[in-house]
Amino acid sequence: MLENISKINIVRIGDCITYSSLKEIGEKILESFQGMIEDFKVCHHEAPAVERFDALFLTMILHDEFGGHVLGITDSDLTTHDEDEFYNTIFGGKNAMNHVAVVSTKRLSPSEVVSQGDYDLIFDRTVKVSLHEVGHNFGLTDHASYQQASDGSLCPMSRGEFNKFGYWGYVRAIIDGRGMNFCDECIHFLKQFQPIRHPLAGLLKDKFYLH
Repeated sequence: MLENISKINIVRIGDCITYSSLKEIGEKILESFQGMIEDFKVCHHEAPAVERFDALFLTMILHDEFGGHVLGITDSDLTTHDEDEFYNTIFGGKNAMNHVAVVSTKRLSPSEVVSQGDYDLIFDRTVKVSLHEVGHNFGLTDHASYQQASDGSLCPMSRGEFNKFGYWGYVRAIIDGRGMNFCDECIHFLKQFQPIRHPLAGLLKDKFYLH
């Protein structure tokens, strides 16, 4: 059975971001995916005020509550069960068993948000991480290299070498370097895309894509 991911629910988890900003993120996603996503709906998930969420568990909750194609955004940390402490807190992730991705603004934010410029920076970074995670819902994979789009910015799927930079170095070198346009390789793949559930999904029940 084909799963319809031409529409996306953008879910605010807690009170991390305004509805108007969520709508702007939705518009950016529609623009970047060039018609593959036809519409979006802004939703709200009431969540306790906690410092961190288990990322995989959160995607399962959002799948049960909203179903379909979902992007959840929170200002709490997203954690994994990676044995390496360096990798067990993530910017975003996508559940391989469904079409649910989550993004955290926690480590995208400057230490102090005191100006419109600071807020714009958080928004810009949130959009870029969101594009990366939603890209995985369409089957796009990470670029280990620093793949560029036609406008010279990094493709949203560029991942680079995370541990080479550390958290803040990675944000500035990779996330800030990403643009809103996909590279030619990703665009070609998206044009060929068929939204079929992964044939090995039953074997991937514990698989979670971390970013």
